[in-house]
Amino acid sequence: MFIARLINASFQFVSRARNFQSVLDISRKILMMGNQLGGIDMVDLKVKLKAGSREERISGSDVRSDDGAVLLVHHATFGRFDVDDMAPFSHFGTRAAARQRVASLSGSPPDNDCRLISAFLDVKAPLLIDDVNDDHSVEHFAELIDAARPGLLAPCEIEGIFEMEPGQAEEHLVSTLLEAGFDGLCYRNRHEDPGSLSWVILDPGQIIVERDGPMSGSRDPWELSEGDYTGPLVESDMFEIDGRHEDYDHLWEDLDTSRYSLPVLARNDGWEVRWLVDWEPRATMGLFDPSGASRGFYMGGQLWIDADVRGAGRSALMINAAADLLGGCPAQNDKGMGFSPAGAAAHRAARRKAITLAMMDGHSIDRENEPEADQGHHSPGLNF
Repeated sequence: MFIARLINASFQFVSRARNFQSVLDISRKILMMGNQLGGIDMVDLKVKLKAGSREERISGSDVRSDDGAVLLVHHATFGRFDVDDMAPFSHFGTRAAARQRVASLSGSPPDNDCRLISAFLDVKAPLLIDDVNDDHSVEHFAELIDAARPGLLAPCEIEGIFEMEPGQAEEHLVSTLLEAGFDGLCYRNRHEDPGSLSWVILDPGQIIVERDGPMSGSRDPWELSEGDYTGPLVESDMFEIDGRHEDYDHLWEDLDTSRYSLPVLARNDGWEVRWLVDWEPRATMGLFDPSGASRGFYMGGQLWIDADVRGAGRSALMINAAADLLGGCPAQNDKGMGFSPAGAAAHRAARRKAITLAMMDGHSIDRENEPEADQGHHSPGLNF
């Protein structure tokens, strides 16, 4: 708390000053000295924030769901700026929260002009604060930080922030948080997508972009119609695969050698779905049992789970993790693809599972997307 102590001392030193502005001017000079002598070097910070591989930074993120899986989060905007120029204290949350936020500001549902930045965040030690609500000012952040961690900001600092020039207050808050060991903020939403978590960055270097494009092109798995979820398909036994054939040895090798460094994107009952970040096709996933052994994969529509661990719906974990990452069809199938009957049924079951979970979480589901009766979709041999 070197800088905070310096500023507090500065206010005591000039306690007999005739006006607050003179106090503030002196505190700023001492703050600059603190940054040079023992505080945060902002240039060095930007270098450190981007240290490590993409895979390492995603795996090390503490932006996680309640079950401990790393979260892809989203920021909606009508702005046309470079992500590297995003302001500190920018918010990221669920797709639903992003849509609702934009709709509340514009007065209408977002259209194709609205941009959705989907990213993982290199935030490892966030400070939990109260819901930010509609006030995203730096002064409000200072008040929330003070409420969450009393004493982190001296009373005079909070007053001083209200008088600082644009940019200075943000930099001061960033320095204070980093010196205290926090590299971001998080809060539980009470307004947009109530109950969900939102996250706040301190620097754009923490943003690891996965997709940046029109909001209309990115949807949650439960928002997709069956046709959009699977893409155009042909069902036939001729499309069955043997995932343990030697043709897939390179995939199993990568899963086994990299298992503990791969980001966990879904988790249930000790089973984990881990993402092969640098693989093509995108959103290639591996399934790991509670002992850490690889037992299945999902790769561009190709689905495999070892026979002795089928029958527990674990394919839905992988398929929906891919759908969420892509913001659309998990198989990346827009021109037509062949599925085995079991594979097609597993995709339909995964979509129904996503819709059921969304309804349990309180999301409103379009009637055309509500889970349908079985209608013979399940193949007699389906046991994924």
